[in-house]
Amino acid sequence: MSGQTRFSILGPGHIAEKVATAAASLRGRGLTLRAVASRDQGRAESFARRFGFERAFGSYEALAADPETDLVYVATPNTLHARHVQLCLQAGKHVICEKPFADNEHDAAAVFALARSLGLFCCEAMWMRFLPAHRRVRELVASGAIGEPRLLQASFAVPVSGKERLIRPELGGGALLDLGIYPVAFALMQFGLDFEETDGVSLPAPTGVDDQTSFSMRWADGRLASLSCSMTAADGAWGRVAGTTGRIELPQLTRCERIALVRHSDGSTETMDFPFDCNGYEYELASAASAVAAGLVEPPEMPHAATLAALRVCDALRARCAAAAALLSK
Repeated sequence: MSGQTRFSILGPGHIAEKVATAAASLRGRGLTLRAVASRDQGRAESFARRFGFERAFGSYEALAADPETDLVYVATPNTLHARHVQLCLQAGKHVICEKPFADNEHDAAAVFALARSLGLFCCEAMWMRFLPAHRRVRELVASGAIGEPRLLQASFAVPVSGKERLIRPELGGGALLDLGIYPVAFALMQFGLDFEETDGVSLPAPTGVDDQTSFSMRWADGRLASLSCSMTAADGAWGRVAGTTGRIELPQLTRCERIALVRHSDGSTETMDFPFDCNGYEYELASAASAVAAGLVEPPEMPHAATLAALRVCDALRARCAAAAALLSK
């Protein structure tokens, strides 16, 4: 491999457009834009022309077999993620995959085991974990800027239930896997992966997927996270971490370019800005390219264990909610 990682996208959907825009901003600075694949050759060619990719393929298998591709971004529907990551890994490609990485923890663990056995880089594209603002929040919490951290709150609630992929069970729909995964990631990022318990309640949409979920996480030392997600409520995406001497507020959880440190002693607020270089997706792509060049199988910002812990939360919540629904139906 040359000094530039040859980057390709599998599945030219809405998120792929944002990823391609970010990748184009890194052209010549760690990435070259190699190819895009779709099940529709014409769609692949149109996408490639728009964003400056060298090649377009009319099948995912053709992209996986491309000898000029080093790193593939998988951006297909949720339920196909694990299958397409495996396709690329088995063809010798490094992979970064759109969230959720898999339908459940068991499937994700199997894919990560395959990647490690082949010595290939593989990670979930939880882009929030790579952002400079979130890195600064972690630094502030670790430094004691808010005293002893005790309570975390986060929510992602936007009226998107009209989107077909979110309401169809066969496409891995529902608020939890698509939206709730972000508050979960935020809690794990700030309080650690070693949570002890999670519990919650969901309200189903007419199709059976969860319309909205309210849930909690608990750590052994008493730290708590209160989290929620909804695909019908309009509350945006936000977060905060509260400690014994102050709190950190994130008015925008996912597209986070500003945070505020509020000191309880005098009520003062210190605002910090972290404007994106492009659209925010560039940080995870730059990290992936660096990790591939260094021969790593996971990036430090998004280890495999973080993906597995998040899916463990989602698996537990879905199991409890399904059991509760079964009892109510009797």
